[in-house]
Amino acid sequence: MEYNLRDFFIPPLFISLVIGYQIFIYFLYQYYKAKKANLEFTDILLAYGLIFGLMLTGFFIRIINLYYIGEINIEIFHFLTKITFLILYSALMLFFIIISTKSFQKIINSTFTKILAILIIIPMITVFIFQPENLFFGLISGITLAISYSYIFYFHTRLIKISTGDIKKRLNLVLLGLTLCAVQHFIGGYFPSQVLFKGYSEHLQLISAPIFVCGLIIVFLGVFRFPAFLEFGWKESLLYVFIINQRNLNVIYTFDFKEIIDQHGKSLNKLSNIEEIKQLFSSGIIGIDKIISGITNTKLEFIESIRQKDFIILLNRGEEPQSFIIYCLLVRKDMNSLRYFLKTIRNEFEQIYKNILINLNDIEGKEEKIFSNFDAIMKKLIV
Repeated sequence: MEYNLRDFFIPPLFISLVIGYQIFIYFLYQYYKAKKANLEFTDILLAYGLIFGLMLTGFFIRIINLYYIGEINIEIFHFLTKITFLILYSALMLFFIIISTKSFQKIINSTFTKILAILIIIPMITVFIFQPENLFFGLISGITLAISYSYIFYFHTRLIKISTGDIKKRLNLVLLGLTLCAVQHFIGGYFPSQVLFKGYSEHLQLISAPIFVCGLIIVFLGVFRFPAFLEFGWKESLLYVFIINQRNLNVIYTFDFKEIIDQHGKSLNKLSNIEEIKQLFSSGIIGIDKIISGITNTKLEFIESIRQKDFIILLNRGEEPQSFIIYCLLVRKDMNSLRYFLKTIRNEFEQIYKNILINLNDIEGKEEKIFSNFDAIMKKLIV
């Protein structure tokens, strides 16, 4: 029984499409969630989602075109080949347009990014002037892709550099996956397999297909349950967390962010120690009375922040039936990222101690000791 090489590399190519579109959908889903939270860097998720979605669409057309249509109608084959290039360049252009916005000026040079997005118009025009096999078009396309991919990798490494904790690990994983995907492109892409080494096309596909699948799987592992991108400097603004039982005004949990050291070895805050802050709460100088008085039975009237001279108190009410629990985050600046962070603290706390919070009166006087284990979760959230 004779085997065709296509029987070995076509299935992995279609598997890569399934994985790739899952990555595309997941990026868009994460973008939608982050957009609702009004976080600053949500457009990163949109940029990566669009580039994966469009490139995978072009890849799908290329597979159908190369191994099915090309054997039937050469004119449609040439037309669809140009369409795949147009989709590829459109994906790169959209990516650069998105990351050239004001939000990313602290990461990259937005002017250069805009110039790069404009320059991509050149190969988008030449693809309709020359045949894809033309060496001049191949030269223009090759230079454009090399510069574009290099810049995407540069942008991604800049993201890694400014990130910490779980986000940094995930971004490194995504970088590894993207590297494998790029290797596949330069081995089994159109020019290597259909122009430069056409006689070895199927052999190149046999090599590149599993590399592409592995790359996409690694990217998927990196983006699955990806943490939210938060604003620059949000950690430096953190001071303290207080969780209060509204029924008796007791502070049931506290956390001092001074215990967490940032990547530069500097303390995250230099405010008074936590005992002094607790005294301020109990004495009413800040005060708990003011906080509680702003909390009514209707969520619409819940005060979300209280400004003090040196800091701001962000507030969040517990979810039913723990609505009597008040979460307070003391910060230097009011940021959407910090409000999101406080909500994350609330969700984690209630998920872990749900049964205890229902019967909170049974442990009165022992709350801080029982909830002290939450320190480990806090450190995991911040590092």
